[in-house]
Amino acid sequence: MTDTQNVPWKRLSVEAAAIVASILLAFAVDAWWQDRQIGIEEQQILLGLNEEFLSIHDVLMRHMAFHLRDVQSLEDVLIAIEDDPSKDVGALVELALLEMASPATTDIGNGTLDALLSSGRLEILTSRSLRAKLVAWERVISEVWDDQNNNAKMTFEIYLPYFVSQNIPAGATMRLGDDDWSAPVKPITEDPEAIKRLLDDETFRVLVEIRYGFKRHLTGEFESAIAAVEVILTEIEKSMN
Repeated sequence: MTDTQNVPWKRLSVEAAAIVASILLAFAVDAWWQDRQIGIEEQQILLGLNEEFLSIHDVLMRHMAFHLRDVQSLEDVLIAIEDDPSKDVGALVELALLEMASPATTDIGNGTLDALLSSGRLEILTSRSLRAKLVAWERVISEVWDDQNNNAKMTFEIYLPYFVSQNIPAGATMRLGDDDWSAPVKPITEDPEAIKRLLDDETFRVLVEIRYGFKRHLTGEFESAIAAVEVILTEIEKSMN
């Protein structure tokens, strides 16, 4: 009984409490450190996403400008067919032919988003809204690519065979993708008979109308993609702040 009374219970209780407190503190410090590391990694990912989508926005805006130029050239040709051709109709037809024979594609490359999705670590982003918009982005840009692929298919299956059948000069178009092109090129602007033949051909008018309709639809897809990028950039900025 005397031995039990001599046990320093108070001191042992204090020491036990100190041990428990130190363990809890260690867990707290470890959790804080992990959260801090995750926070640092999230900020790095956000910086990468911001840089990537700024680049995508720049690419889409440039391609949109070229696209609108092409749409206008097709519209100008349709107006020229409907009305009396002006003295500048040769240049208008040449622009339309270049568009119809050289389909454009928008390559935005792969970057932070692709790595984030393929690694399955999207949840590291704390913003649920940003995560949802990043997941939806592929569907948005795919609409642009699908339209461009359809335009390319039309070029190779419909337009080029038609131009060959009409003996339309193609050198100027082929030279667009070849910086080393050295063979002589005969612009269609130097062949007024070919231009008149095209403008008088009802098939050519139908082809231009179809192309014009497809390109106008693509305009909407470009606008949607650009708007989606701008929303994503806004969400990234919110998360970074």
